[in-house]
Amino acid sequence: MWHQTVGIMADASDFTTENTSQTFASLPQPPVAPPALPIASIVVGLATGVTGMCANAVVFVVLVYARRQFGSHVNTLIANQSAMDLFACIFSCVALGMSVPGSPRSYLPTLGELGNNVVCFLFRNRVLSIVCTNAEKIGLVVTAVRRSLV
Repeated sequence: MWHQTVGIMADASDFTTENTSQTFASLPQPPVAPPALPIASIVVGLATGVTGMCANAVVFVVLVYARRQFGSHVNTLIANQSAMDLFACIFSCVALGMSVPGSPRSYLPTLGELGNNVVCFLFRNRVLSIVCTNAEKIGLVVTAVRRSLV
């Protein structure tokens, strides 16, 4: 301890250190849930996703049947683009459906913890939707390059 006199310090016997290590019992922690999306975002996202699924399904079917009559590489690229967009809409709707407040955190009991974590990672975190969206962007670049070269 410091004495009130200027510059004089007490000897080392005045200081006591106690090694008090406390052990805390580990309490079970609740699973960390991702934050719930607002209902308005879910409704708008689902409406957009369902509309996108319907429109892209029609475009994809028309392009697949038209391939026999008007077969070209550009039609094939556009059909692939439509298929990627269709899958992005499907995965987005699934992810938004799983994000509804009150949705279960465990999806299938037979999957176990690892399987449920994989399902959560791929669908709830929108990984598959993001992958399809990135594939769409690459497809647009390929289509643009193909059209500029021909």
